[in-house]
Amino acid sequence: MNNKSLNEWLGYLEQLHPTEIELGLTRIGKVATDLDVINFDAKVITVAGTNGKGTTCAFLEEILIQAGYKVGVYSSPHIQRYTERLRINKHEMPEALHCAAFEKIESIRAETSLSYFEYVTLGCLLILKAQQCDFILLEVGLGGRLDATNVVESDVSVATTIGIDHVDWLGNDREKIGFEKAGVFRAFKPVICGELDAPLSLKAHAKSIKADIRYAGKDFIATVGDKEWSWCGKNRLDNLPLTLMPLQNASTALAVIEALELDLPAALLKKAIGEAQLAGRLQKVSVEGQVDTYLDVAHNPQSAAYLASQLKLLRKTGGRVFAIAGMLEDKDLTGTFSVINNEIDQYNLISLNCYRGASQQTLLSHYQASKNQVADVHCFETIKDAYQGVLTVANESDIIIVFGSFYTVSDFLSLSQG
Repeated sequence: MNNKSLNEWLGYLEQLHPTEIELGLTRIGKVATDLDVINFDAKVITVAGTNGKGTTCAFLEEILIQAGYKVGVYSSPHIQRYTERLRINKHEMPEALHCAAFEKIESIRAETSLSYFEYVTLGCLLILKAQQCDFILLEVGLGGRLDATNVVESDVSVATTIGIDHVDWLGNDREKIGFEKAGVFRAFKPVICGELDAPLSLKAHAKSIKADIRYAGKDFIATVGDKEWSWCGKNRLDNLPLTLMPLQNASTALAVIEALELDLPAALLKKAIGEAQLAGRLQKVSVEGQVDTYLDVAHNPQSAAYLASQLKLLRKTGGRVFAIAGMLEDKDLTGTFSVINNEIDQYNLISLNCYRGASQQTLLSHYQASKNQVADVHCFETIKDAYQGVLTVANESDIIIVFGSFYTVSDFLSLSQG
């Protein structure tokens, strides 16, 4: 595989292992040990959670970079480019570095079979090791306890929110899911729990390993006003700026900063919170200079409920909200529709042409089974057709929200970029 392009490598990885997902640390642990990517000189922060992992990392990344540190972030999935998965001080790494990392893994793994995500994780860890960062933020892919990222010894662990998702892998209730998320906690080390209603399983595990756990709503509290918000942990911050990204995750990020014992100026923290952003999270895009259009990867009831709360604020006086929705068939589609229906005036349902992608008719049947139905509904085969259809009826007093999946956001960005 020497001198292969990144796309050739990725194609190779996709057919290398019999299953897309295979949780467990035995195989990756052996290769990670040989590659020396289990322990880092950098401070490592591992972020697990049903929703909010990406935005929590984005808040932390912005704060730490503005404080003058070199910060590496490993996240998944990517929206448009594979290289989005790894960034150093917000810069993606060259494809050549990823290829070189894959070559090294291939030369060392011998007969050990690795899944796509395990291979990708090891590749990014190799690059992070060579970059000599001050801080490394690792976003868990699935669950926590058996996720590939958990092979790394972390200094601070985070559980953002606990909701129902990936039930085939993690279980179908919050106690089972909470236990899986708690698997990233480390004995005697700081743990930040951003979930206001933490499952007993998570609390019990933290106690059993004597983790230094700090809970949202108890050890740190966010108080939101009409035009600003305040945060109180061991220290207090007032007059923080409101953002489109969830303040619950900004609050969690501030608790991480406090746990790291970084004495950062209040002015820096306020500025960083206000400037943090992340692609696909209420991302405003300017297309054809007409209707304000937002993109969001919300794909389960918990994230859709937050999106609904923001659409209520974004709605213009007398204006309508047009939704273009494409989702994966293994998600809680009925539940997702139910929590956001009240904020949508017209749905434009599309088929996702990808693995596990739901058809427009599947989405329609789940919408029809959902609660709070108030919207006019149209179905389209492609996102291009849906968007063109919306533009024929929407005007400048309206907004468009494109949501439901990373794939949906990716397809829209590809469309808008020509």
